Amino acid sequence: MQRNLQTGAIRVRLRYRRKTKLPPCQVIDQVLEDLIARKGVVGNTLENHAYLKIPKVDQHYWSPEFDVTVEKYGKGALVRGVIGPKPKVWTMFMFFYSAVVVLFFLGTAMGVSQWMLGMDSPMLWSIPACITLWIVIILAAKFGQLKGKKQMIRLWRFLDHAINEAEKNAKNVEKL
Repeated sequence: MQRNLQTGAIRVRLRYRRKTKLPPCQVIDQVLEDLIARKGVVGNTLENHAYLKIPKVDQHYWSPEFDVTVEKYGKGALVRGVIGPKPKVWTMFMFFYSAVVVLFFLGTAMGVSQWMLGMDSPMLWSIPACITLWIVIILAAKFGQLKGKKQMIRLWRFLDHAINEAEKNAKNVEKL
């Protein structure tokens, strides 16, 4: 089930991609049917898009959410998704990453300028400080990802199960 779930060294938002012979509407209908059956995941669907998350009682700060899009692909469908932290957590990390990069470049520019002018250049300390902060931010993101991994697998399996059920139902209809 978790054949495609790979957590890379830096990747925080994981990608899901699967081709199926079913039309997109059948895949979305099955996801909606499984959501209604309350199989440990909540969410909603709209046209060719599904938004899956963990029920409120099981959520914590690092709980993931799964954005799924089902597109027509040849005679079937291509199911793609991004699973990652909640938007507020993702935005916070992007802000921290951006702030550290800006501080790194400003500190480096100031420090090198002072150094080239023969002045004391304490701003050069921003280089190792920013690198250290960047590593701390990455480690915090990886910690959060590890803390939410069981829930990521739960969302991943939910979608896989829904697609498998839809394919099984389609085969049963063909037999009739």
